[in-house]
Amino acid sequence: MPTRHLVLFDIDGTMLRSEGAGVAAMLHAFTTLHGDRGFSFGGLEIAGALDALLFAKMMTEHGLPAHDEAHAQFRATYRDELDRSLTPQRVRRMSGAAELAHALHQRDVATGLLTGNYPETAMIKLRAAGFDCDRFPFGAFGCDGASRRHLTPVAIERAHAHHGRAFDPAFVTIIGDTPLDIDCATAHGCRAIGVATGPYSVEQLMSAGADLAVSDLSDTTVLLRWILGVELESTVVVAGETRHL
Repeated sequence: MPTRHLVLFDIDGTMLRSEGAGVAAMLHAFTTLHGDRGFSFGGLEIAGALDALLFAKMMTEHGLPAHDEAHAQFRATYRDELDRSLTPQRVRRMSGAAELAHALHQRDVATGLLTGNYPETAMIKLRAAGFDCDRFPFGAFGCDGASRRHLTPVAIERAHAHHGRAFDPAFVTIIGDTPLDIDCATAHGCRAIGVATGPYSVEQLMSAGADLAVSDLSDTTVLLRWILGVELESTVVVAGETRHL
């Protein structure tokens, strides 16, 4: 019987690391379409950012029009370059991510994505890392809103449309590696799991408001118990050690 729970996964830094392949493919797309203008993401915060906003900021910075046609050309060129360049050897799956997704599926928990990636590049990354993309049949993406906060209701509504039932935000868990992931959960009354496989520590993620912070997703049992209601209040798991705060 399906549970009332919904779990939404971030991708980069949470489920996998592409070791700069995504950024390189984006810069390749800008240069291919607009020539060598010294495109660089230096000075822009990449972690947790939405790809559509990165596109707009880059175009504006270089005095280029960021209209819909230019955006569509960029998306297509970026997609093709990422698909060409992101081999399985260039991507690293984060410890426990696939196992947690599988365990949730086995328990009929709805799972989807909440990511700054475009839908097509999200799937390219997941496939390259060896994930079963069927585990994530819906989601909210980097072209679905003006900020990450806007993505949460989109993802919940798409979960409703896919499964034919509504999800109470109190039973929605968002898993991510940045304070922006935490914020987009807490802003809508959802629960947040911070995972320190990206640029932020467990302590920083807890300070950002995470309900649970873990060093990685390898302890499937602890995570399942917490998500499904056997909650460990104010808990941090560091390198396999559970700390009650």
